[in-house]
Amino acid sequence: MTDTVHTAAPLPRRWRVREIAGTRFLLHRAITGVFAVIGAFVLLFFALYASADPARAMLPQDATDADVAAVTAEYGFDRPIWVQFTNFVGSVLTGNLPDSFRYGENPFALALDHLGASVLLGTVALFIGAGLGGLVGYLAATGTGWWRRRGLPAVAIASHALPTFFLAVVLIYVFAVVLKVLPTNGLRTPAGLVLPVVVLAVSIIPDIARTVRVSVLELLDADHVRAARSRGLSGRRIALRHIVANAAAPVVNLLGVQAGYLLGGAVVVETTFGWPGLGQLAVNSLQNRDYPLVIACVLVLAVGFVIANLLADVLSALLEPRITA
Repeated sequence: MTDTVHTAAPLPRRWRVREIAGTRFLLHRAITGVFAVIGAFVLLFFALYASADPARAMLPQDATDADVAAVTAEYGFDRPIWVQFTNFVGSVLTGNLPDSFRYGENPFALALDHLGASVLLGTVALFIGAGLGGLVGYLAATGTGWWRRRGLPAVAIASHALPTFFLAVVLIYVFAVVLKVLPTNGLRTPAGLVLPVVVLAVSIIPDIARTVRVSVLELLDADHVRAARSRGLSGRRIALRHIVANAAAPVVNLLGVQAGYLLGGAVVVETTFGWPGLGQLAVNSLQNRDYPLVIACVLVLAVGFVIANLLADVLSALLEPRITA
């Protein structure tokens, strides 16, 4: 009696080609992200360290020449520029930046401690903004009346033109000063999350609504959707099976960009509402000339932005394999 060895059947050729194309696509996007972080390294170095006198810029205005000389020697500002850049890259890659001038702690540890608050704020705002933006875009694309076809897009465009700081101030005045129903400062209670989330969600709804509207309008005229109508499928079934799934890929790609914006671009919101996130920490460290902490904040934001976009690319490739071709 002989044993039978079962071997897995090889994948069809079209699947292998699709798998290779997807791997190449994601590898290309990952390499692009690495170069983006390197670009942030270079820009950050020349912005902070390559000024005429970085030591004096780091010190208070009443600092003496002896203080300037001591800082210059400590950080090697008197060395050639290429030596300074090499030391800068080495200290960043090893996490061996000088301690924060203000807090006396590792700047990367401080930045990561504040990252959680920014991620919480951005994640909640992203889900709410994506849900409302997707609903507005879908209703605007499938509606028949003037309000749904023209009114909703007009409201979305108008909200996009609304300055973030202005909306934040108006909401604070109405709900905190006049009605006194919501707090305005920090993460002391869950209610403190409401106003900053609303401001951030409003800022991303227009782009998502526009993307969904364009995608749905294109799909409504697609051949497979017309064929589904001719077979007598209900509008709800057509929407779920043929429209929503196919319209998701460009929306997910946009959400990756929006996630990076919410992570790093929420500086105004965090500062206005006293939110203890990475954006507020970066602003405070810049005002205090705490350059090691500024470097840590910017690099954490850059890496977070790249990771968010890479995850969006992965999801987009899964939803729509044709983008990897």
